Amino acid sequence: MIRGLYTATSGMLLDNQRSDTIGRNMENLNTPGYRQESERVTSFPRLLVSRLTPSTSGTGPAENVPLGIMGTGVYAEKKLYSTETGEIRETGSNTDLAFNSPGYFVVDTLQGECYTRNGHFELDPSGMLRTAGGNLVMGKNGPIGPLSKDFKIKVDGTVVNIETSTTDKVDGTTSEIKIETDVDKLRIVNIPAEDLQRDGLTTLYTAANQPIDVLPENIRVEQGFVEDANVDMNAQMVKMLEVMRSYSANQKIIQMNDTLLQKAANEVGRV
Repeated sequence: MIRGLYTATSGMLLDNQRSDTIGRNMENLNTPGYRQESERVTSFPRLLVSRLTPSTSGTGPAENVPLGIMGTGVYAEKKLYSTETGEIRETGSNTDLAFNSPGYFVVDTLQGECYTRNGHFELDPSGMLRTAGGNLVMGKNGPIGPLSKDFKIKVDGTVVNIETSTTDKVDGTTSEIKIETDVDKLRIVNIPAEDLQRDGLTTLYTAANQPIDVLPENIRVEQGFVEDANVDMNAQMVKMLEVMRSYSANQKIIQMNDTLLQKAANEVGRV
């Protein structure tokens, strides 16, 4: 009975954790670049249960009769993050970038390099490309910038700076000429789902192993778009119902074991 209490309690603790995860997923439904979170559930070592019965002959030693496998509880072994592409939404801002392919932007933080699918960037007063949190966006040769307000980014991640030059004509009028200069190329890496680790509650991630740079022919960057969260709302609602039912079932098991323990302590001793 005591083991049953521990087993049911571990299930309730896991359900609490899963409920918190589902809540975070729903809260970040409109957060660009958010990756849907889930748990990899693992059971504690299971036990082979048997009972002792008198021998069939009535004179020999007692025999072990297998009853089957008994679980000893479950726990969340690891956080997992979905790598499915979210919906690409047009914003019209040239500082917004989205992937139409696998990959992560590389950004420089106080803790070192981090990775994100959140392409809602902005230019600081000095023309450096940064995340909304102030982290520098990295290219092959370092931080991207300084850039003019009219910069553009090609599909393969090449960053092009556009400068406007004014020239005087013979008739006294002026004309504007736009000069395009390749500044750098976005550094884009690929990270297996198993290696992804979220940096707190942000849309920044770290990698358990060194990520691999994505080949140029596999890069598809869309300027003027952002990638919305890849949260499946319907699936999250179904999971929430499953968690509620599981929690309720484990709660009833604990109540039943508690009643049995009370009877064992208060009534069996009188017999």
